[in-house]
Amino acid sequence: MEQVGDDLGDDLGVAGSSGFVRAVGVLLVAAGLARALRRYGGGSPAERGVEGALGSLALGAPVAVTGVLALLALRDRPVLLLPAAIALVPLSFLSFAGVTLPLLIPAVMLVLAYGRRSARRRPPRGTTIGSVVAIFALLFAAVVVLFLREDPRTYSTATSSGSISDTISFAESLPSLALSAAAVVAGWLLADPRS
Repeated sequence: MEQVGDDLGDDLGVAGSSGFVRAVGVLLVAAGLARALRRYGGGSPAERGVEGALGSLALGAPVAVTGVLALLALRDRPVLLLPAAIALVPLSFLSFAGVTLPLLIPAVMLVLAYGRRSARRRPPRGTTIGSVVAIFALLFAAVVVLFLREDPRTYSTATSSGSISDTISFAESLPSLALSAAAVVAGWLLADPRS
């Protein structure tokens, strides 16, 4: 039987409650989408259009995926909280300006939630390790594929012109989005409590 919400018991505390996990998950999805919107809105004219929008979405998707995993953990898959938390650590260092460092806070929150939600019934070690490795590898690949090659572009508008050393092309954004989606699917399948 699938346990949803706070039906898991009253001893979860705040960090293990469904409301807490849901809030962190929604916050992370919003942070991923905000990262994408910020990049698209603040990008150069060379990064506009459909290709620029997909590139921006691909850059924000790994952060949003950690939120989706947190939300899926509420469907009797608490093991998904751990790979989401672990993936947030390197994602928090993506910006050299330190803009993404606050992602360390939800990473700690998800580790606490994992500890609380899995304390009563520990998932099998193989499920935990397999989920962490698969999800982390897929999200790592989703980020790396965005920077594998340089795609310099020049642009010219009515008032200015310039160039950019690296844009995110279709050849990079589409595989990255596919890898991000694969991380969600792999997590759902690997963390199945019936397996």
